[in-house]
Amino acid sequence: MEKLIRIEFENNPNLGIIEKLAFKGLKKIRLIRFFNCPSLTELQKNAFSGIQNQMGLKIHFEKTPIHRIDGHTFRNAQNIRELIISGEELALSRHCFANINQLDFLTISGVVLIEPEIFTNSTRFHVIHVKNSQFDIPPNTFSSLSHTSHFLIEHSKIPSIAPDAFSGLTTIQVIELHACQIGTISARAFANVENLGELKILRNTIGDLDTSESIMSKSLKTRMEENTLECNCGMKWMASVEYNCFISFDSLIRQVEMSQNFKRSTKKE
Repeated sequence: MEKLIRIEFENNPNLGIIEKLAFKGLKKIRLIRFFNCPSLTELQKNAFSGIQNQMGLKIHFEKTPIHRIDGHTFRNAQNIRELIISGEELALSRHCFANINQLDFLTISGVVLIEPEIFTNSTRFHVIHVKNSQFDIPPNTFSSLSHTSHFLIEHSKIPSIAPDAFSGLTTIQVIELHACQIGTISARAFANVENLGELKILRNTIGDLDTSESIMSKSLKTRMEENTLECNCGMKWMASVEYNCFISFDSLIRQVEMSQNFKRSTKKE
């Protein structure tokens, strides 16, 4: 067993559970793959703990309807090359990706619920990619995650991003929201991120920015481009903001025009 390099489960309707420490001690393992396993709907605590792989490991879930990932499913996992989970109505439990040391590419889709603190004590992620999902981002969702190159959420519906949603992240090169439908970005949504290189908000549809604090801070390098903002009275604060604050975010022509329109309507009132 210790010499196994690949384990693949394909077209297996009878696989309904992965036992605790199921892959313990597989030091040579390079690939664990689940393809079309319709009865496998939950990843339980410690299922992928204790592998002790010496080489980069790929873990793939494809056409397998994962509905929930329990806390500490990947406890003390290390040297993970890829973790790809294509879920269906997927709930990410508190601590589901906790205590992971080095994960190069994490790709998740089909998410409908994210609980706070899913990355507690995890570090050295290269790219986190959440796509094709629909979920709110509550406070402290990603706290304690550190040393990550790119955190990307795209092609998703996000009804609300709460205050302190990204609080507790440490040493992140880029946080990016791309091509999402966003309801509300709350004030201080991106506050208390320590050592953030750049915040990118690109090509989204945004219903409401609570205040200028939603995206503007002297401590943040923010880039906003080609976003569509719904015009509503809740964003009249834009009328009091100097244009160059937006222009410095690169090509925010739509926001500048909206600010000008607010000023005109305010004068008429």
